[in-house]
Amino acid sequence: MIKCVAIYPNHITEDYIGKVKESVSRAYQHHFDEIFTTIHLPEYTLEEQMECFCLIAKEAKQYGLEVTVDIGGLYITQILNDEEKLEFLKKIPFDFIRLDYGYDAKQVGNLYEQLDIRGFVFNASIYSQMEVDEIMTFFKTVAPNIEIRACHNFYIRETTGIDGEYALRQDSYLKKYKVPIYYCVPSYSNPRGPLYLGLCTLEKHRNQSIRNVLADLYLNYNLTAFMMADEWLSEAEYKEVEETLDVLTSELSREVVIDVEFFSNVSKEEKDIVLKNHTFRNDSPGQFLRSQSSRQMAEFGCVIEKNHTVLREEGMITIDNKMNKRYSGELQVIMKEACEDEGVNVVAKIVYANDLLKLMRFREGISYRFREVES
Repeated sequence: MIKCVAIYPNHITEDYIGKVKESVSRAYQHHFDEIFTTIHLPEYTLEEQMECFCLIAKEAKQYGLEVTVDIGGLYITQILNDEEKLEFLKKIPFDFIRLDYGYDAKQVGNLYEQLDIRGFVFNASIYSQMEVDEIMTFFKTVAPNIEIRACHNFYIRETTGIDGEYALRQDSYLKKYKVPIYYCVPSYSNPRGPLYLGLCTLEKHRNQSIRNVLADLYLNYNLTAFMMADEWLSEAEYKEVEETLDVLTSELSREVVIDVEFFSNVSKEEKDIVLKNHTFRNDSPGQFLRSQSSRQMAEFGCVIEKNHTVLREEGMITIDNKMNKRYSGELQVIMKEACEDEGVNVVAKIVYANDLLKLMRFREGISYRFREVES
């Protein structure tokens, strides 16, 4: 899996240079593979952005990291028509160009011929199957050993991100070519302007934690590459990425123990249900995991009195009470906050965030055993 972090152009000051050095160093320390940057922002001149690109690329190469730069069609034309700018670009060590709007095939061939790069990244979010086939065929005419990758857009404004079904359809167009497909993951310690709402690919990921976004992409989108697209990722966020991927990619035993704390007013009957082994239904909705084991018990008339029907926060364990009729006794784990429900008792909470990641792997046929710990 390719792990990438973005660093954007700015006015070059001592503070900016320090931030670039720190960000590249952290990326290396946390086993990232690549630095992404751009030279087609409207708020800076091309010359300013190329100076930043040079700084970022040289710093990244000191750590052996790959470098990708995003270039729009207008700036491609400017560079190819300006010998001084082209010579400057040739001296910058980098690997890939991400092609944005407005380029043509002749320019791409010219860039590849004149620059010492491995290949190109194209936009995974916008092309039809026919257009993808044409793009891939063209790239192979440029050079048989050229490396090609695809990267989804990030979406700055709320409500503009793509939906999951559309993303999976776009990915299917690239499946036969076996190219890495990047998704953008938002972060919020330093969200990028101008709106500061997190740079996500999928709209449903806006305002979600890094942990939940990566888990969704890994488990449901066959994640092969991702970019942390917001600025100046914090040390805590790098650690969250690292710990999340460790849990998602590790071998889990057939029985996983999950530590829980019970609320003080929980009944003996509710405790007994929680402390049994649970497998979860494959058809569980994303917001709730429904225990198959407790559902089978509930079918035999398990009567649970109404008790502690409060806001259901992420990581809470609930049991349906008798107001939900034949569902009384069904256990659920809350994966995304939900409002209170008079038919649902909130009985316990999961202690460790990483255990929620283990629960997200429920479709692997894992049995979970909840273990009580003292609060």
